[in-house]
Amino acid sequence: MAILITSTIGIAPVTSFAKQRELRPGGSFEDAVEHLAPGDTLTVHDGLYSGRGRISVNVAGTASAPVLIRGAAGEPKPFITRPDDSEPQNTINIEGATHLTIDGLEISGNGDGINFHNAVHDVTIENCVIHDVDVGIGVHGPAQRLLFRGNEIRDTGRGGATGEGLYIGCHDGSCAVTESIFERNWIHGTLHASQGDGIEIKMGSSGNIVRDNVISDTHYPGVLLYSTQGGAPNIVERNAIWNCGDSGIQAAADAIIRNNLILDSPGNGFNSQDHNGIRPSHVVFVNNTIVGGSPALRLSDWANRPGLVLANNAIYTTSWSAFAVGSLDGVTVAGNVIAPWNASVGKGGVAGRSIALDFAKAKDKNVYPGSQSKLIHAGAPNYAPRDDFNGTPRSGKPDAGAYAWTQPSNPGWRVHPGFKTVKTSAPRAKNAP
Repeated sequence: MAILITSTIGIAPVTSFAKQRELRPGGSFEDAVEHLAPGDTLTVHDGLYSGRGRISVNVAGTASAPVLIRGAAGEPKPFITRPDDSEPQNTINIEGATHLTIDGLEISGNGDGINFHNAVHDVTIENCVIHDVDVGIGVHGPAQRLLFRGNEIRDTGRGGATGEGLYIGCHDGSCAVTESIFERNWIHGTLHASQGDGIEIKMGSSGNIVRDNVISDTHYPGVLLYSTQGGAPNIVERNAIWNCGDSGIQAAADAIIRNNLILDSPGNGFNSQDHNGIRPSHVVFVNNTIVGGSPALRLSDWANRPGLVLANNAIYTTSWSAFAVGSLDGVTVAGNVIAPWNASVGKGGVAGRSIALDFAKAKDKNVYPGSQSKLIHAGAPNYAPRDDFNGTPRSGKPDAGAYAWTQPSNPGWRVHPGFKTVKTSAPRAKNAP
């Protein structure tokens, strides 16, 4: 027979060994999470939890005894924060934790919202709202199999700090984040940060997937990728990105970038150049739609570099400086649809008509192809992904751009601020095209 021992966290009753713990306003969130054991579930009820202490979550859950910290079902998200006049500190530090899920919290404070240190693995952060912090979620130690899903991260860069939405890995490559998924997040409003990338994956982090996110109104690139330093490529797919400073997406090396929408960029649409000591190589940029940008495409030092593919993209702009592209000798270029025409980028492709004629209603972010669009059947079959931005399978002669044309109107999610509605597509090998 199990022995139940009731203890108190703050003033909140907690039952030990029963694995079900409850925290209510007046109790200490810090004490609650720092006393968790493998297999425990902590349910945090609606209310304000504001403390001056340093919160460290280091519980070592296991696959058979995972740990869950969650907001109470049917209640507003509990608000975890720090007083404005407290010593600057991350609101939640995750240090060495394993098999941990944090679900359904609202987090603010005078440091990072959630900050990872030490070696962690199998940690999920989902359905949280993180705002008015420095970095939304920062991972600054080795990590495997992270899942950040369905989070809204906004208004970062508190006090003019760096303010990335997701900061993944170590700048100098001394730690790596691998085999992780960052999906269906809504990241926006980093314009007051000193940097403010949407999602930044640092040197050496590899084999990660960035998919189905909505990223807008950032100071620095929406997505920024360095090099995996010989690891598996990072995959960036099916994201909607607009009004991102510097670049919609910037990638130096070791990335597969497919089926993304990059819209209304005040700077570069897609940018690939020498960065942090890395020369471009092994970047596969296929079936993306870029509308806008000055330039829409910036490619530097691509000539005769290994593993570079530029295929099946729709690249449209009205800018006088539509392209800033050096020599593409030795680069695989095929199936792109370009307007205005650029002979180098358009090699093996076709000229588009105009933004107004080839897309349904681009001014409303509806860049699904019109029925007479030049994108239809313009792609090169050898480079087409299996599905499109909506998760619709591609078949026959592929269309260029992020969408497969199947009917007169867009059958999928309407691009707008908020979370992307995702259509489940067929399973795919991790790094398949």
